[in-house]
Amino acid sequence: MGWYKGNLHTHTSELGSEGPAAPEAVVHWYAEHGYDWLSITDHNVLTELETEELILVRGQEVGKHMPGGNGPIHVNGFGISRSVEFVDLEEKVPTMQASIDGVVAAGGIASLNHPNDRGSFNHTHLLQTTGATLMEVFNGGGPGKNNEGGPGVPSCEEIWDNVLTSGRLIYGIATDDAHVYDEWRPDRSNPGRGWVFVWADELSEQSVITALKTGSFYASNGVTLASVEASPSKMSLVVAGRKGESYSITFSGNNGSVLSQTTGLEGTYTMSGEEGYVRATVSSSQGSKAWVQPVFVNAST
Repeated sequence: MGWYKGNLHTHTSELGSEGPAAPEAVVHWYAEHGYDWLSITDHNVLTELETEELILVRGQEVGKHMPGGNGPIHVNGFGISRSVEFVDLEEKVPTMQASIDGVVAAGGIASLNHPNDRGSFNHTHLLQTTGATLMEVFNGGGPGKNNEGGPGVPSCEEIWDNVLTSGRLIYGIATDDAHVYDEWRPDRSNPGRGWVFVWADELSEQSVITALKTGSFYASNGVTLASVEASPSKMSLVVAGRKGESYSITFSGNNGSVLSQTTGLEGTYTMSGEEGYVRATVSSSQGSKAWVQPVFVNAST
């Protein structure tokens, strides 16, 4: 068993995407920067290529920018067997559901992308859909993705907590949404800003898919974890600390309420049975985070 690093939202110069880099160049960038696997998710096309540089997880971003303030409705599909056709039903929730259904019908797992990108979706929209098992709690595509929310706009983490509080299990991922590989600025959609570490017994496309389906991973935009153990009775983790950084570990439950908080490299929370769910967030003094996947708690725990 080991931790394997990958990105789940990546664009190239293929049809429908805005990135200037060819698929081979994009794969090479990620391989050169320590990634083990990658999903290329070009817009409405399945980009496939042969490479020995890293493991590729077949992916596609399904959707488009909707009119009338409905935001971009974009659903990523991972592990799909074929390209997924986008179906425009003109309204937000039905269009989201059609894209999710298309991904599932193609044998993939569905992720709902960038909730706060021009009002893509919030928890009320998500809860009217079925079939998606992932959502982006961090998208590194620039300030327009608005991960932190604002007045009257919940953060991506708050949307996640609202969904979990309803009793719906969905896992949170961090991604690049990379489009730009030749101009490096905070307001550009550059690679290397958000990723996922899966815990798997081997490095293969199927092992990555299995880990994503079962929540055997953590998401990060800069914090690395040495170990994670989670069950309905206890959650514990160890941070792989870096020199000059300090860390805060927060365990959260229903409505995002703080159950426990500690500083240092290790954190453990023992469930009482009343939390609803428990998830963990590790925050670095340098501003980056890691997100540990939620576990639902039985009242009899």
